[in-house]
Amino acid sequence: MDTLKIDIVSDVVCPWCVIGFRNLKKAMHELQTELNFEVSWKPYELHPEIPQEGYDKKLYMQQKFGSSNGRAPYNEITKIGESIGFEFNFSKTERIPNTFMAHRLLWKAEQCDLQTELSEALFEAYFSDGLNIGSKQILAQISESVGMDKKEIINFLDSKEGGQEIADLEMNFIEKSIGAVPTYFINEKYIIQGGQEPETFVSFLRKIIQKENAANQ
Repeated sequence: MDTLKIDIVSDVVCPWCVIGFRNLKKAMHELQTELNFEVSWKPYELHPEIPQEGYDKKLYMQQKFGSSNGRAPYNEITKIGESIGFEFNFSKTERIPNTFMAHRLLWKAEQCDLQTELSEALFEAYFSDGLNIGSKQILAQISESVGMDKKEIINFLDSKEGGQEIADLEMNFIEKSIGAVPTYFINEKYIIQGGQEPETFVSFLRKIIQKENAANQ
């Protein structure tokens, strides 16, 4: 076996998805002399109830944690971000976006082989820059920054293209009882969840390689 297929079930407003992918990238880099990787991003909405125009973050945090600043739950994540070279600026974000449109854009980006680049750009836009990734114009700008055609993307976002596909994919993961992200499907049959350490990913992936190679002998 020379290629592992990794499907990442993720949401663009999930900080652990950022941490998990940064650590997965380190693991893939360590294993790059042993095999290739085919990475695909799959949709999951942490807040499907959020309206299309988004929701005031301070109000949301007050309702969920009893505090409008919401700093305490994110202190650990911010420190982890610093350790992996990612800047979490939770105070910059004013609205929690509905992410369905961003998932449609990621679906489109896969056709251009730019899905991972777009995922990382969306993470940075939301968590580091505090941008509203529920906005069509912001999404178009981000897509342009990774090499997609801005006018084409605006037309795409104005359409319903990809909507049914995203809904079907999300339902598929609900039926598989996936209730948390990130979740990684390896070769469509092995599962690992959470923002694991690079060493954990390396160990897990090596065990899969051994098992797959043994099965193919």
